Amino acid sequence: MIVDSQKMKSARDRKALTQEDLANKARVNVRTIQRAEGGAPIRHETLADIAAVLGMPVSGLLGRGNHEELGEPKTPWEAEMQVLKRVESGEAVVSGLERAVMSVLGCSAEPNAENMPVLRSAIKLIESLMPSPWDEEFCAPLTFGSLLDRLEAVANLNGCLVELEGAGLALYLAVSTELVHVPRRSDEGLYVRSGQRPEYVSAVRLHISDYGSDRVRLDPVEKWPLETFGDDDKVPF
Repeated sequence: MIVDSQKMKSARDRKALTQEDLANKARVNVRTIQRAEGGAPIRHETLADIAAVLGMPVSGLLGRGNHEELGEPKTPWEAEMQVLKRVESGEAVVSGLERAVMSVLGCSAEPNAENMPVLRSAIKLIESLMPSPWDEEFCAPLTFGSLLDRLEAVANLNGCLVELEGAGLALYLAVSTELVHVPRRSDEGLYVRSGQRPEYVSAVRLHISDYGSDRVRLDPVEKWPLETFGDDDKVPF
């Protein structure tokens, strides 16, 4: 995806961040920031991480010429839908969840006697890697106790993708930035305090569907683990 260089530089200046500062906070290489501000295309997932740090939605950084990347919507109704890309490696899922404050998993595949064992196995595996922002023991974002644990998770997901494809199914993924109240940790547990300002965070949407094109369009998520606010919403403080 191609960002609007001026929008990105202005947003970075408002946060008083150097390119190096932004790269560190978004956990990307400084060259990625330099290329993005120079007009080079970057991955949507990377842009979502950058947008979250800058405190704005991905759409606030986009330049013109991104329709081909996302797939040109044919109707106004399609323009409101979210584009998810087919997952080709377990690494894409793990790296996304390692940055996400919240995630959701959906399925539109019709279950039957033949594909249900594959669906059951895939959903159990994926859900085991999806921390909840309200779970003190397994709180988002996803972390691993060791490199071996991470490699095993990626390997298990790769095997899961093969099984899904064999059943005529596929896993799709989208990363977005959402405006939410992020729970804070205290000795008494997780909480959202009165007067707390909402923040833009990275969010991952995963969806199992019939194997078809490289992209699917879905209606926006109705319910995230955290309440979300639109840019024009009156946020309760």
